[in-house]
Parts: sequence; structure tokens; C-alpha cells
Amino acid sequence: MFIQTVRIVIPLVLLQFLTGCQSDDNDKLKSEIESLKQEISQLTKEVGKIENEVKEMKDLAFNPPKKEPPTLPNQPNFTEDGTLPLLGSKDAKIAIIEFSDFQCPYCKRFTDSAFKQIKENYIDTGKVQYIARDFPLSFHAKAMGAAIAATCSLHQNSYWPMRDMLFSNVKDLGDELYQKAATDLSLNLEEFNKCMKDQLIANKVEQDLTLGKSLGIRGTPSFLIGRVENDQLVEPQIVVGAQRYAVFESLLEQLSNSDKAK
Repeated sequence: MFIQTVRIVIPLVLLQFLTGCQSDDNDKLKSEIESLKQEISQLTKEVGKIENEVKEMKDLAFNPPKKEPPTLPNQPNFTEDGTLPLLGSKDAKIAIIEFSDFQCPYCKRFTDSAFKQIKENYIDTGKVQYIARDFPLSFHAKAMGAAIAATCSLHQNSYWPMRDMLFSNVKDLGDELYQKAATDLSLNLEEFNKCMKDQLIANKVEQDLTLGKSLGIRGTPSFLIGRVENDQLVEPQIVVGAQRYAVFESLLEQLSNSDKAK
């Protein structure tokens, strides 16, 4: 558009120059006209270059390149000898490790949406083993206590039901909820309460937090997803945020197909 305007203006400018500047010095006039032509030609090229750059920017805005999740080094003994909360088959060839915060609204959103489909299509079918780790954020005052309650329920083989209760009652996190949940799950309350005060349990949650930070995790939920080989999580990719189910499905299918190709 701009280039077309310049092309129309050029002859008009030259005509004005010729009719408004009568001179006996034709050589000087021709030189000035030639100089003007060159300047306009250069301007036209620069405008064309700018238009191309603008077009490229528009193309990137409307058709952004697909960004692959970052890949991390292999994670040896990623189940910590089976001591971590695990859902699904321990023999599954693909694993997901979730770093979560019980007071995080995005973690709850993921649990209420994409997780249900992942469980139905991949965990319950034996394709994926799902491991939970804690990442209580410092600005969530009740997240640490909830993580400890969940860990204490793990010691009585009730981690996943406790997890469901905590995420279903995010606004009510606190001792009263933990006691009620433990009672509803028929846990040994004496052991549960003793565990809640055990500094070793709090240290375990802190270890999860430290591990997550060392892997570059800064927010929740975050996921490590990769193939399982010789008790290692091989080249796990990290997915951040309460992504749509389709994001997880795409990555899981990619890993599944690469495993079949071997």
C-alpha cells in the first residue's frame, strides 16, 4: 500500500520539480533529479523491507511455532524405592511426577479436570504410573500443613483418598479438616496426630521442595513426564501449569509411540 503511494508520488514530484524550477543549468537539474530518484528508490526498498518484517511478525503472532517442553537429565530411583505416593502400575513404561500445592487453585483445577482424563485413559489402563510430590509455596500459609497431613495418611495407605479430600476442601484447610478427614478414612488417630508433629515428616516435604527447585520448578502444578528404563525416568520433559488434557495426551502418545518403536 505504502509502496504504491510512493510510486504514484514520484512522477508528481518530478513534474513539480521540472515546472517549478526552470534553469539554464540543465546538467545540474538532471543531476538533482537523478539524486532524487535514487533517494526515492532507496526509500522504496526500505519500506518494502519494513512491510516484509511486519508480515513476518503477523505470521508469528497468528501461527506461533510449537514450543517443545524443556528436557531434564535422567532421574535415577525416581520412586525412591517405592516410598512415594504412586497411582497406577509400578511396571508402567511411562511416568508422571507431579509437584503440587494443596492450597494452589491451579492444582485444584488440574485435579478436577485433566487429571481425571489422564487417570481414566492412562493410569487405570496400566500405561502410566503417577507419582505425587509436594511443592508448598511460601505464600500459601496452609500448604505445608496440608502436605504433612497427606504424607501422614500415606503411612496408613490412604494418601490418595486424603488428597481428594484436601483438594475438595481447599478453603477449609487446617487442623479441623485434617482430623475430620483422618476420622472419615478410619485412620489410627493417635498415629496420625503423632505423625503430624514429627519433624522428620516436615523435613521430607522440604526435601521435595528442594528437589523441585533444583529441577527448575518455580510454580505449581508442575510435571516431569518421561519413559521409565531401569528404574530411571529417562530424559523427562517438564510441563508447567494446569494445562488442558490435550497437552498431556499429545506428550504421552509421543512417548508411547517412541517406546513401541524400540
